[in-house]
Amino acid sequence: MPPSDTATVDGDGDALDSEASPLPAVSRSSTHRKMLLLLLLPLLVVPGMFIMSMMSGYVDTGNGGYASNLHNSFAALEKPHPRSPFYQRGDRFDMDVSRQRAVVLCMHDGVLAMGVSLIRELRCFGNEELVQVYHCGQDELSDASKALLFAVDNRLELVDVCSDLEARGVLSDDMAKKFRNWWIKPLAMYHTDVRHVMLMDVDNIVMKDPATLRDLEGYQATGTTFFYDRVYTSCKQYVNGVDEDKKYLKKLFANFNYTRFNVAGGPAPSQHVLESFAYTGKTCHEMDSSLVLVDKARAGQIVMDIMLWFITKERFRFTYSWGDKETFWLSFEMAHMPYFFSPWGVSVVSSSPNNDMKDHPDSLCGSILQYLPENSHQANAEMLYVNGKALLEPFPEGVDMVPKARRNNMFNTFPTHMTPRQPRAMLNKTGHPGVKFNGGCLVGLGSTPLPEAFAGHLLRRRLFYLGVATGVIGTLQHCETYELRRLLQV
Repeated sequence: MPPSDTATVDGDGDALDSEASPLPAVSRSSTHRKMLLLLLLPLLVVPGMFIMSMMSGYVDTGNGGYASNLHNSFAALEKPHPRSPFYQRGDRFDMDVSRQRAVVLCMHDGVLAMGVSLIRELRCFGNEELVQVYHCGQDELSDASKALLFAVDNRLELVDVCSDLEARGVLSDDMAKKFRNWWIKPLAMYHTDVRHVMLMDVDNIVMKDPATLRDLEGYQATGTTFFYDRVYTSCKQYVNGVDEDKKYLKKLFANFNYTRFNVAGGPAPSQHVLESFAYTGKTCHEMDSSLVLVDKARAGQIVMDIMLWFITKERFRFTYSWGDKETFWLSFEMAHMPYFFSPWGVSVVSSSPNNDMKDHPDSLCGSILQYLPENSHQANAEMLYVNGKALLEPFPEGVDMVPKARRNNMFNTFPTHMTPRQPRAMLNKTGHPGVKFNGGCLVGLGSTPLPEAFAGHLLRRRLFYLGVATGVIGTLQHCETYELRRLLQV
């Protein structure tokens, strides 16, 4: 894809020019010099071979070569930024930013305000990592959107994953078009050359830098951090569905082609999955993929190859997931690789338009909330983030859906409570006999006040969001706006 006027594809023009320059002429050497050169030749060849092996990860055009070289490149301490027409960077891009860790976001023009406001929020929390903005095709982000992204952050690059994988022969043109939706998220995970990936939804409202999760026991032990989704007891679809004559997960574990992916041992589901709500038929949704952390070096190429199989083959045979979310943990499970789920079940915030705290204060129905995934004392339970489009967008489901929208999916002006932290649990409807709740409600799981700091963080995020949406970009300049509440002692 040709760069826009505000972008430079390479960001390293001098290096390109030097590679094209002719080598200087070599003068006639004496015998002594020839012998010295022969002695030094091995010392020159070995580093050269190393450099070429590193660069091959970016120039190989075959599927297998791309995957294997990409995996091998994780062994390097630092890697050069890919020079490709499918990567775009602004003129101010910081070429010194590391590719070991990155925030990965998937964006199109319709979510630009949410995406830019999240990037600014992460910077306000002190995150200085590379930000990769993934998109599918040349028209998902306009020139104006690209210019804004490059203007607000100098450690940000755009990645057209669909065009890149098409050019490499990994995806056909028809297949690439099927990733202009949620499914681009696992495709981005497969594609990125970054080792420590933090894949985030743009409507996440964070209370701290989620990169701190990499320091916790779960990530340290497995190189992964996953979170649970809501429990839908009566749902018999997706991972709780029936595949012809057998429950999907049981059939998947029994019939999966382990040999094709070089997975030793055949069917061997982990104890974790055997005890999971999905496998035991208690829910059709296991994982919430609004925040996914993976160390790709520890995961290995087999996990990534299985992930690609799920999103290019299996999802068209059987609808195993509502969107992309089950793909991540299933890829690790089928590869017999360890993975870590938060010890806590999903929580939600109270919904103002649904009158949660007035009508049923023990049953909240708002946006998903996740706690810090560590085994601390209950008194130290720490809220991590809310996956809350309804807290930012005036019309979360679109203007056309307003007449049909459920109250708990409408714009949530100011939530005050959240579901208390607890292990994953079934809904408890005993206190509400005969009452019909919307599907997203955590019935009978209680409520507790949101932390005081949440209101300030929400206000700041909304200010960033509205600034982008209205073109008042100056609102992105300061991180301290919300501190006025403390000065007024509100």
